[in-house]
Amino acid sequence: MTLRVSDIDEAISQRFPPERAEPWDRVGLLAGDPMAKVTGVAVGLDPTPSAIAAAVDADANVLVTHHPAFLEPPKKLTAGKSGGGALVFSAIEKGVALISAHTNLDRDACAQRLLPERLGLKPVHALESAPMPMAVVTVFVPPDALASVREAMAAAGAGRIGEYRGCSFAASGHGAFVAGETTDPHIGRPGEFTEPAEARLEMVCPRALVPSVIAAAVARHPYEEPLVTAAEMSMARNSSALGMLSKVATADGTGGAGAPDAPDASITLAEFARRAAAAFEVTPRVWGDPASSVSCIATVTGSGGSLIGDAVRAGAQVLLAGEVRYHDALKASEGGLAVVELGHDVSEWPLVGLLAEAVSVAVGTSGVPVTVLPARPHWFSPDALDPPAVRGAGIF
Repeated sequence: MTLRVSDIDEAISQRFPPERAEPWDRVGLLAGDPMAKVTGVAVGLDPTPSAIAAAVDADANVLVTHHPAFLEPPKKLTAGKSGGGALVFSAIEKGVALISAHTNLDRDACAQRLLPERLGLKPVHALESAPMPMAVVTVFVPPDALASVREAMAAAGAGRIGEYRGCSFAASGHGAFVAGETTDPHIGRPGEFTEPAEARLEMVCPRALVPSVIAAAVARHPYEEPLVTAAEMSMARNSSALGMLSKVATADGTGGAGAPDAPDASITLAEFARRAAAAFEVTPRVWGDPASSVSCIATVTGSGGSLIGDAVRAGAQVLLAGEVRYHDALKASEGGLAVVELGHDVSEWPLVGLLAEAVSVAVGTSGVPVTVLPARPHWFSPDALDPPAVRGAGIF
């Protein structure tokens, strides 16, 4: 079995769909030859020069990271010590393809649970409430061709809602038309009024995939002139959202007490901060009253400021994130929402393991080695006895 760079890219896209990423994000294969044979895959948090060098040392010609090599496409691809252009130049020069799964990975249902589970919390539901920009493609099709057209649209990327695939809706009705004299209609005759039984088929799809979904529907449709329309819309993210709302677990491991009207289990903010410090081996920055009671906790990897409003609306007493901007954290804590900052990288280290699992599934039985690069923090707290140790390295 010959494994190509495109195979790794496609497998990661299937596991963490690109349409879940923010519009400003850069995910997927960002640099490299998609048809190159894969000799090894390195997985890490950041696509740094040292990570590229480590990939080369591990005989890996693919580097898969959470953070992308750039957000704004580089204007120049030249050698240098910093900048997205220099990074891409170095990767290409060394024959290392760069693949990223960023905010699409953050919105994965398993990713949402990594922080609360490490903290011993009981996850309740995803935190983010903002809708997802999508499109809906509508096709009017004879009943005997419904399954075939639906299958073609799904293969082109339509009909995925969370972890459900091939999602569609169909309703029966009757179309009506008069075929022109020069036509060869699938149903009826030229010049005659025809009122055939038809089904209205609807499937959601990412806006970027609308052209290919429409083309797939037209290609599979039996009509000469099929009616296929598309409209932009928004849909609830459901499980495909950022962050998680959790409860402090009771002694029996459940979130909150058993009776519906019983109070939730709680700890103080100071106790929660100490739990976070022990779980992630860092000294977090904490905003809020140490003695305040905490029972409902919002968690998010990376930057958490955009979810402060969601956390408040969900009834959380504390937001744990990688980082929150000063004025956002100040406003939140003054308003009654405590904030615990772990450090951007620390909060996202668990994601590397999830990304490595996805890569390992893509590699399968090909024999291609998957190397997890060590997570080396770029900062430390002076009040800690020792900086956090290198962690997370290994070979799958």
